Amino acid sequence: MSKTVNFPKCALFLVILSAFSSLFSSPLTLANLEYTNPSLKNLRSEIKENLRISKSGARREELIPLKYYEYKVRKEDNFFKIMARTGMDLETLSSVNELSSPHDLSPGMVLEIPNMRGTFHPEETTGDEKTKLALAEKYNLDSNKLQYDSEREKWFLPGITMGKSEKSFFYGFGFQFPLTEARISSGFGKRIDPFTKKDTFHGGIDLAAEQGSDVFASMDGEVIFKGKQGGYGNLIILKHSLGYETRYGHLFDFNINVGQRVKKGQKIGEVGQTGRATGPHLHFEIRRNSKRERPIFRSH
Repeated sequence: MSKTVNFPKCALFLVILSAFSSLFSSPLTLANLEYTNPSLKNLRSEIKENLRISKSGARREELIPLKYYEYKVRKEDNFFKIMARTGMDLETLSSVNELSSPHDLSPGMVLEIPNMRGTFHPEETTGDEKTKLALAEKYNLDSNKLQYDSEREKWFLPGITMGKSEKSFFYGFGFQFPLTEARISSGFGKRIDPFTKKDTFHGGIDLAAEQGSDVFASMDGEVIFKGKQGGYGNLIILKHSLGYETRYGHLFDFNINVGQRVKKGQKIGEVGQTGRATGPHLHFEIRRNSKRERPIFRSH
């Protein structure tokens, strides 16, 4: 004989509420970028409304809660097409997905696209009221409009855009080529390791040049390391603004000291083949917040 179980109304309500919340806390799928796609229409509508609210001075208006749509990049896509179709901007797409340049996209990559424009505060923080008020004052924002992402442990700052220098880095105008003459002997990304002959990830670029060739600082910065370090051999690390650092490996000689400030284009060392190297070359790396990024160089 079957038995009927009667849930108290409040318990049943909590079950339904929990299911409803879990449904909307997980990312939604954006199958394509066709303007007829209902999900895309909804995303664009929410972005537009949140932008209006974030720009308005009305304190009582509340933003539509932060949520994400997931989109898998296709072969025919590029950064600017995705940005235009979704109603996003450069700052939001790059900040949420930690992109260092428009060239970081590749087919199959899954992008997270939020339903509001803005950027993440770069440092991980707690979601408490004190931090919220401090950030609101720092960025001159209504504290009620800040959104906390507990997974990233960062505050989302609606309507905040990149500064001029950050955009310069993103478009590849921030860093100077560190050698006068060189050829790229090994690029950024997957490669066959010259020693083990296995597939490995190469976190920088190798620039083949004559031993003793001058190595120049790629950007203004401070010397935070000078010495031998594992496979890098003789290594210099420069710290720059906005969480960036550059690394110069396999050097023959050094021309600077730890704590010294250097200018873009200033000589800091000479090409060598110290450490794990098959010949004279410079291993050059760009990192931001400890994450390796693809070096992009452009002249203004």
